[in-house]
Amino acid sequence: ALVNLQGMQNKDDATITSIEQLTDMAWRPTHIGEMALDEDTRMFLQFNADGQAAGHAGCNRFFGSFELVETKLRFGPIGSTRMSCPEPAGSFEISFLEALDATQSAARVDSRLALRNEDGQSVLRFTSIDRVDP
Repeated sequence: ALVNLQGMQNKDDATITSIEQLTDMAWRPTHIGEMALDEDTRMFLQFNADGQAAGHAGCNRFFGSFELVETKLRFGPIGSTRMSCPEPAGSFEISFLEALDATQSAARVDSRLALRNEDGQSVLRFTSIDRVDP
């Protein structure tokens, strides 16, 4: 069955319940909230089996921890490099990192991933890409 991740709210069959559902690939964001991102964005998120997450937020690399307990996904403090970012990349980067901070759960259907806030609204939507070497 096809599931629309944009409007999905707490679909049990798609909710992430194991780290393996996150770590088998890297994720390129397609949307921050309802705002669509260009397909050629440099942004990506990668989850590692050791509970660490890392990626590129547009201008700067970021890193931090994450925890998945039952269906609750939370990021720990996120650190990043601090290069100056031209607009609109700087605004996208701030919005992307704020959305990670607001994440409470995740849902995955095939090559699509949605990170959701406490109200079950998608704050970030992704498509899968090949894992990136550090």
